[in-house]
Amino acid sequence: KSKEIMKKILFILPCVPYPLTAGGNQAFFNMVEYIRHKMSVSLLLSPENKEMNDVESLRALWTNVDFYLFREEDAEPKTRCPRYYRWLKKMSESISRKMQRQLYSFQQERPYKNMTLKNSCFKPFPKAYVEYVSDISRRGFDIIQVEFYPLITLGYLLPKDVQTVFVHHELRYIRNENEMECLTHVTDEDKMLYGIAKDMEKAALRQYKHVIALTDIDRLLLADLVGQECNIHVSPAVVQIESAYDRIVKPASVRLTFVGSENHYPNQDAVDWFCHEVAPCLRVQGFKFVFQVIGTWKSRYVKSLQAVCPEMELVGYVEDLREYLNGSIVLVPIRIGSGMRMKILDAVSSMASFVTTTKGVEGIDLRHNEECLIADSATDFAAAVIRLEADKKLQVRLATQALKRLRELYNPQEMLERRLAVYDEILQNNTN
Repeated sequence: KSKEIMKKILFILPCVPYPLTAGGNQAFFNMVEYIRHKMSVSLLLSPENKEMNDVESLRALWTNVDFYLFREEDAEPKTRCPRYYRWLKKMSESISRKMQRQLYSFQQERPYKNMTLKNSCFKPFPKAYVEYVSDISRRGFDIIQVEFYPLITLGYLLPKDVQTVFVHHELRYIRNENEMECLTHVTDEDKMLYGIAKDMEKAALRQYKHVIALTDIDRLLLADLVGQECNIHVSPAVVQIESAYDRIVKPASVRLTFVGSENHYPNQDAVDWFCHEVAPCLRVQGFKFVFQVIGTWKSRYVKSLQAVCPEMELVGYVEDLREYLNGSIVLVPIRIGSGMRMKILDAVSSMASFVTTTKGVEGIDLRHNEECLIADSATDFAAAVIRLEADKKLQVRLATQALKRLRELYNPQEMLERRLAVYDEILQNNTN
């Protein structure tokens, strides 16, 4: 296709999809890297100052992609003394955070500050951002795609004569349900907020002409939620796995790994559950291990986790994630969320065997005793870890078969072509 006849697509994201240190960034990057040669691609981002270097890195890689940047300072209202206003705003935000920490530390044994249950209802965007999105979205695009729940209500703003798409990486009402299931006590306020947020999610999704789910399970859930007013497509996340073909399985001994940052509550719950519930079961069996957590973990709460689980080590960022995971048993003790867990795909593409919960592998058709070990109770999870560590042949078999099945089910090139086919279908419907 030549530049002149390429269809125009605008992606609107709440975050800069670079560097490729998170699963969502990897999936989006791989998709755009393919689509930008098939369509005329534009990105609308709202980067913070500290993210501008990442934006420039993307610009250098994607020279044929147009970038529209909304800066935070553009959202500031006109005031008599802008510097004083910014100082007051920072002080207000700091005080608010301190007040919340006081409430959390008093009300809960463990912090729940990153839960979405109390943060899922509509929050207005800055007026300047609304005007910016409204302006850019009316510049002749054929498809406008919005990604991630924080931007879901933009569907009310987008032009009606354009094919609009929302990519639902994680169904919020399902995550909220899972969070409530993990609470020791669900209050009437929790139930009220859950109901309000679910109704808002349903109404917001109906503002889009199309919704893309990552798994067939999510597609069925969405069809039940929004009905048939919206076209729902399935397009899994794309993770490149070619490098795994030349990698051999390094059998693991005592090294257990987990990938995920603290600011994503399902990760926090997973590490919390492992440290408080699973680790004691391992110790009772005399199992010696080190639990390496990869990602950003900075809060004081981490120290309390390490006091409970002294085997826990904070690794932080690693340059080559797949090389690091190889030679370990990857743990996916996830109890909350929907969509595709990229940490599963990272484990497979690292040629590392893994133990997961049913929720962790949900939506990815990998099977117990065939490509992985699946366990949902703390005792069963610990037993699976001990079994896997003791059987090096099992580690090799599971890791090898997982890569084979992933290649059969989620071949990257086929997944990229599948996404392009979704766009072609959307555009074809627009011409009818």
